[in-house]
Amino acid sequence: MRGVPPSIKEEEGLLFQAYQGSQGLESLAREWMVLAESIPDARFNHFPGWYRAHLASNRSDPESFWFITAHRDQVLVAIFPLQFQSHRVKILRPKFLGTYNDDELQLSDFVFARIASNATLLYEMTRWLRTQRVLRWDMLRMLKISEESSFAYAARARLPRATVATRYDGSAYFDTSETYDQATQAMSSKFRSNLRRRTRLAENSGTLRFQSVRGPDELDEAFNIFLDIEASGWKGSAGTSSAIRCQPGALAFYTALLREFGARGECVINLLWHGEQAIAGQLGLRIGRTLHILKVGYRDVHAILAPGILLQERTIRHACEDPGIDTLSMVNEPYWAKSFKPLIVGVWLYSVPNWNVQGLLAHLGILIMRKWKARVSNIGPHQASSASANQDFRAIP
Repeated sequence: MRGVPPSIKEEEGLLFQAYQGSQGLESLAREWMVLAESIPDARFNHFPGWYRAHLASNRSDPESFWFITAHRDQVLVAIFPLQFQSHRVKILRPKFLGTYNDDELQLSDFVFARIASNATLLYEMTRWLRTQRVLRWDMLRMLKISEESSFAYAARARLPRATVATRYDGSAYFDTSETYDQATQAMSSKFRSNLRRRTRLAENSGTLRFQSVRGPDELDEAFNIFLDIEASGWKGSAGTSSAIRCQPGALAFYTALLREFGARGECVINLLWHGEQAIAGQLGLRIGRTLHILKVGYRDVHAILAPGILLQERTIRHACEDPGIDTLSMVNEPYWAKSFKPLIVGVWLYSVPNWNVQGLLAHLGILIMRKWKARVSNIGPHQASSASANQDFRAIP
């Protein structure tokens, strides 16, 4: 672990300090857990176990990870998990520091409560990073930031100077606080009819049964069943070898997730059984009143039954019937879930330059690319400005 000398902001009463790698995480773990559990709407990426699982996967150099802390009156109020990224830009080659850049980590966030006293934390943290002299960086690249995140809350209050925000993706979810019909009210009658037809087709050859596993004693068996399902078809060793079981790093990550969250009753595996065989599965985390679905799989040999779709329909019903689940989050925006007409939250990429030559040149490159894309889309300068603030880009001078 390497510590960065703290910097105190007198008027805010904030003290920032940085901790490196696995040792840095573990030195903060107890205090971090207290902070995460105090956040009313905490998500999976607010807990140290999420980052510990990623470090355990060995998918990145542990020394590239830094955890910036913010204390106010000697109380931990925020943690900013950051990583030196492998992202490169031709010719300039700026050094990128930002949120974790890994396919398995589908959404990123900083760890603090969305309350008024924390509204300027993003601005203050960036100002501190621009003045300290131990972490050398040219561009902050904050990837996969949901509009409902702590990061976005602080960004709306006060962005660091010269920030450029780009729409990156979407995050689908269902409001399951009421009935199934209310959660799926936007779904077309044609798709509802198709669901009924697929259900009848499946039940003609076997009984359909939904199973949701949370108990620590049952998770290992359910996890192995899920891994078998996911690796049974084109994702398996005979296909693209993209299944969890085929990738040691991904397997280590999800195994660690079970260890970190399973003992707390927060790891969930949903299975759809057809007779005596499980034909589809979902792996997720239940944090607070939200069930986050992180990974899905189905057996290709049963593709005619659309097992993944049938499981999704039963998962929505299950979430609506469970009084402890108000939101079913798909985390990203999977194409196969679009027919269910979920609600969508925007996911953004934020770029922030450092005040050095490489950082300012990279920032200029981003602005030039923005202008070029507007031209390619046949949007005039005035229209481009309007569209930027709306959907595609937003530049803050």
